[in-house]
Amino acid sequence: MVDGDLPAVAEIARANDEPDGGDPRYVSHLRNNGRFLVAEVDGKPAGYCGIRQADGLTMLCDLFVDPARHGGGAGGRLLEVALDGPGERSTFASRDPRAMSLYVRHGMIPRWPLLYLSGPPPVRSHVLLAERVPVEDAGVAELDLNGRDRAADYAYWATRPGAAGLVVRDGGTVVAAGAAEPGRVIHLVTADDHDPAATLTAALGTFDADRVRLCLPGPHPALPSLLNARWRIEDLDQHMASRADLLSPASVLSPSLA
Repeated sequence: MVDGDLPAVAEIARANDEPDGGDPRYVSHLRNNGRFLVAEVDGKPAGYCGIRQADGLTMLCDLFVDPARHGGGAGGRLLEVALDGPGERSTFASRDPRAMSLYVRHGMIPRWPLLYLSGPPPVRSHVLLAERVPVEDAGVAELDLNGRDRAADYAYWATRPGAAGLVVRDGGTVVAAGAAEPGRVIHLVTADDHDPAATLTAALGTFDADRVRLCLPGPHPALPSLLNARWRIEDLDQHMASRADLLSPASVLSPSLA
């Protein structure tokens, strides 16, 4: 990809109702921390693909083709280049059966749904303490929790308007960390020895919006209580991966960066 491809990438993203693909900050993040590929047909961009690589895992963040070029093989060619090496791989697929079939052929098996939810934030927890912190501090807290260095992703999330870090403490110990923006939990991970439903409830208590949005794995233990509290499932993607345990279903996940 070259910088001159950005307007065409943004146009393809809009044609697929995909907001991130037209954001130069997002494209730059993937170019610097993975790969961002553009397929051309007759000398013009016909599709694009972004991947994020970390800890031996290749995350397929985006794969979109100009609707006028659907079925022409551009998506398959992009995947062949993007996933040309060894190692584990995962993605969040739309419900388009053509895309899911393509991902299965590249070694990713359907695992669980990723649910797009919205609903009213609960009353602030009096058991766990959740607070907003600088985004980079939350990245350090996640590294301490699970050993994963997500500093580059947190640096990208920090560029979003109104972004903040989230930490949840049990006494003086950090038991969950993540990122938020106005009206949305972007990402939240919980220590293995703590209840992810309780940490999410505490994190949601930091919002003053009427409704909050997040993306939650179908097996997440907080799902039943959220639905009972008048939350709605608005959409869903399908988590697909070469191995079942690559992503934790007990986390709030970013559909682009997990």
